[in-house]
Amino acid sequence: LSLSRSLQPLQHCLTTNSKHRMLVVGVVCLLAALLPARAQPFWPHFPARRITVLDGTWEYGFRSDIADVINVRAKDATTPNSIHVPSAFDVAQPGVLGPRGTAFYRTTINITANTPAVVQFAACGFYCKIFLDGEPVGENRAGGYQPFWVPLPAAATEQRSLLVVADNRFNATTAPTATGGDFYFYGGITRSVVLHELPFPLTIARAEVLPVSISPPTVSLTLQLHQTFSGSLTLTLSFDGAPSSSFTVSATGGTVYVPRLAVPNATLWSFASPHLSVLSVKLNGGDVIAVRFGVREVSIIKGRLALNGEIVQLRGVNRHTMWPATGSAVTPDQIETDIALLKELGVNFVRGAHYPQDPRFLDRLDEVGIGVWEETLGPGVKTSNLQDPYFLKYQVEAVHHMIDASINHPSVFFYGFYNEGPSSDPKACPGYNVSAAAIRARTGSPPAKLVTWASDKKTNDVCLDLADIVSFNSYPAWYDHQMQLNEPARFWKQMADWVSTHYPKKAFFISETGAGGVYEWSNASAPYWSVQYQNEVVNADVRFAVGSSLVSGITLWQFADIKANDQGTSECGPCTYEPHPPSLDTPWTCAYINVKCNRPGGENHKGMVDFWRRKKPVFDTVKSLYASPQPRP
Repeated sequence: LSLSRSLQPLQHCLTTNSKHRMLVVGVVCLLAALLPARAQPFWPHFPARRITVLDGTWEYGFRSDIADVINVRAKDATTPNSIHVPSAFDVAQPGVLGPRGTAFYRTTINITANTPAVVQFAACGFYCKIFLDGEPVGENRAGGYQPFWVPLPAAATEQRSLLVVADNRFNATTAPTATGGDFYFYGGITRSVVLHELPFPLTIARAEVLPVSISPPTVSLTLQLHQTFSGSLTLTLSFDGAPSSSFTVSATGGTVYVPRLAVPNATLWSFASPHLSVLSVKLNGGDVIAVRFGVREVSIIKGRLALNGEIVQLRGVNRHTMWPATGSAVTPDQIETDIALLKELGVNFVRGAHYPQDPRFLDRLDEVGIGVWEETLGPGVKTSNLQDPYFLKYQVEAVHHMIDASINHPSVFFYGFYNEGPSSDPKACPGYNVSAAAIRARTGSPPAKLVTWASDKKTNDVCLDLADIVSFNSYPAWYDHQMQLNEPARFWKQMADWVSTHYPKKAFFISETGAGGVYEWSNASAPYWSVQYQNEVVNADVRFAVGSSLVSGITLWQFADIKANDQGTSECGPCTYEPHPPSLDTPWTCAYINVKCNRPGGENHKGMVDFWRRKKPVFDTVKSLYASPQPRP
């Protein structure tokens, strides 16, 4: 551990225990700081297990010549170098492509002899194959942004060799859901890796706690075991550390369902008061899972979105998980920086573009009272994909991985998929229904999460009957009607009226809109690409949205500038930078940039802040407008 990371638990421990005897506290806290972390870095927690967070230095190697990565063997792996896990192995400056090929990660792990285990990858992509002691034990083809679990067989020896093969190339076989998108796809083990030992005869894979009623506060509990067990079990439950109660339940095929549990002393989760509860579930006196959740209800009332029965307007931004120096492998400090900026901006909602979000980020949104739209990876999906059983197999797997990881988060309001997909084609609608049905089968009744997708087909979208929320992407006064600042209000009023007429029971959401502004280009005459013109366009978009009772929400594109996709990076290249340190941790400043290219400097510049989180003028404009009163129903 780095010194700063080692001192974090010490500082927290001393702060939270400052009333106790300092000698005892100091010894205990120092041990907590210096010993390897055992607690999972995100919810849920498993307090009865031996858990090892495998983050740290691994052996590493890279090859660009492996044509058939699916059939790669452990003996093909060469790891002469080292790398920190988690990290993206293909980080490069904006406008410069990173390497694409096959990365090899190797580390030694310790598992108690004759004890089965599972290893959780919070993200690994695009394609990942896992070996234990030289033998393949699992793989992931469902996208590089959602957690997945791999079972590890028991052995008589404690010391084991874990090898991970991560390939970051676009390939319809190895990474079928990576169909494209206007952002840079990073590869590698980009989020934490956590090893769980399973010493009990029956062990818990996950627990899903869904609101059934907010008055009185009531939830359902679905418990999924690692084993396909059927029969009687004893559950011991405790809410928020209160005295526990035990009762007998029946499991079928490894699943236990308890339809109603009263939540004692519950306060509803809301933007202003994001109250969270913890349910501890012990199985047969052995394995334990602690699940954090919030009691809240998201619904639609007369075509308007409602939270806990009150009409609300969602005001937010789209956010990519991306920083210049770390790519998609963001650090805790970077997450905290983004959370602080989001709170300062005054948002109550974030659209997680365009993939499932980091579980640590979701934990923080739960805590600070900001809602979120989760969606599966899949910009660039075509009708042919949605008619392809192979693609749909892994799309459904991606849906389930996303839900497994985020279903207990009260901040998750919407589940989405197929950003700007082919929804004007009737032949695509069955494929839309595949994802919508998979979500609805998991989200309870009444549904704890609502179904939507960001449609750029707008009034030509023929699949909207399948959605709970009608969400449109468009960029008036940016991609069309340029320099016509009356266009955003005219256009969005036309869209809101159309949805109100054709889908009066569905809420209308502006899922993407905005304009580009190069951070370094300030010009009082407000030309295209200047921060002044960006400010004027976004002002017009937001001013209409926050004043309209027909608009249930808006997420501007976007929170921060991002690195462009491979095409935009190759075609545009980098800007000419002023002298700067070599590290991408320190902001770089463009001295010259070619704005005649679609992605100047190899970036998408529509952020409220730049790639390094420096504020543009539009930040304060949006902050002021988002602070205005909510429109009357």
